[in-house]
Amino acid sequence: VAGPAGAGLGVPLTPLEARAYEVADAAALTPLATAYVRARQADPLCSFGDFVALSDVVDAATALVLKREVSDGVVAPGFDADALEILAAKKGGKFVCV
Repeated sequence: VAGPAGAGLGVPLTPLEARAYEVADAAALTPLATAYVRARQADPLCSFGDFVALSDVVDAATALVLKREVSDGVVAPGFDADALEILAAKKGGKFVCV
């Protein structure tokens, strides 16, 4: 996964990283969600009006992380039904899922 200022791998967060990244329940993150958190937190203030590009099907855990971030959309090879439901509510229904 790549963010505007970093890239991340789906390696579990240490307790210190989880605190630094403001992740309340790191154990609930899937590898894709963890990779996105790592990429985004490389420089969380650098993006504005961006799209997220993910290399795997977006699951509910990743959608919940995306829901709280400032972003205009996500490009991914697919979306779980639960993920689409979560993301459909983002930005008043104007969050783009491609």
